[in-house]
Amino acid sequence: SLLAIAEETLAEFLSKATGTAVDWVQMVGMKPGPDSIGIIAVSHNCSGVAARACGLVSLEPTKVAEILKDRPSWYRDCRCVDVLQIIPTGNGGTIELIYMQTYAPTTLAAPRDFWILRYTSGLEDGSLVICERSLTQATGGPSGPNAPNFVRAEVLPSGYLIRPCEGGGSMIHIVDHVDLDAWSVPEVLRPLYESPKILAQKMTIAV
Repeated sequence: SLLAIAEETLAEFLSKATGTAVDWVQMVGMKPGPDSIGIIAVSHNCSGVAARACGLVSLEPTKVAEILKDRPSWYRDCRCVDVLQIIPTGNGGTIELIYMQTYAPTTLAAPRDFWILRYTSGLEDGSLVICERSLTQATGGPSGPNAPNFVRAEVLPSGYLIRPCEGGGSMIHIVDHVDLDAWSVPEVLRPLYESPKILAQKMTIAV
């Protein structure tokens, strides 16, 4: 069921965001954009490429969640996002089925598209979680639209953990973990798709 996939995605995302499911390496000397985003780490020895960051913002969690869900407003590589289905879950959460297209970093490579389950849910400690993963044959679930000239990329369990802070504002923990199918791009460009540092700069800090 979609809820089972959603719950599993949530558990896997939390183990990356707060635990040791991925071997993280701190990026030295990388000064991210807004001063509030503090720790940037990139993956080491995991499938795909992953980046993790955390930071403090002066907005309450529900407002932060609203902004993060509106990906085209902050992620420049995003070409389009279609929410094809919204399913409320019994626990007050929401499951969304999303088709997203992104621009290619250069004209030599095909643009990527994604078929994603996004699960928004509250935790017992008052935190909000937005987590996502691609729906594939392996995960089960409905199969999404296909577009000619796009290469299907995969989001591995990723997302945002938004914790309310005592004096107001929120602490955000961000994990981006994707497999951009680097095999389908020319050798010259492969580092663009395989470098977690580039992913960290592009996606994680855009927020």
